[in-house]
Amino acid sequence: MERTEYQNKIQDERLDRVEKAVNEIKDNHLVHLQTDMTKVGTDVDWLKRFFWIIATASIGGLITAIINLLLTINKSL
Repeated sequence: MERTEYQNKIQDERLDRVEKAVNEIKDNHLVHLQTDMTKVGTDVDWLKRFFWIIATASIGGLITAIINLLLTINKSL
C-alpha cells in the first residue's frame, strides 16, 4: 500500500492492520470457502439425480394406473 505521512501516524497503523487482516482472509479462508462450495455443488447434483429417479417412478406408476383403468373400462363394455 502506498504510504502517506499523517501527522500522528495512527492512520498508518490502522491501515496496516486492515491490510494485514484482508491478506490473512484472502490467504487462509478463501480456499476453505471454495472447497465448501464444491461440496455444496456435489450435494446438489446428488439431489437432482434422486429427484429424477423419484419423478420417473411416479410418472411410470401414473401411466400404469391409467392403462389399467382403461383396460378395466374396456372389459366392462
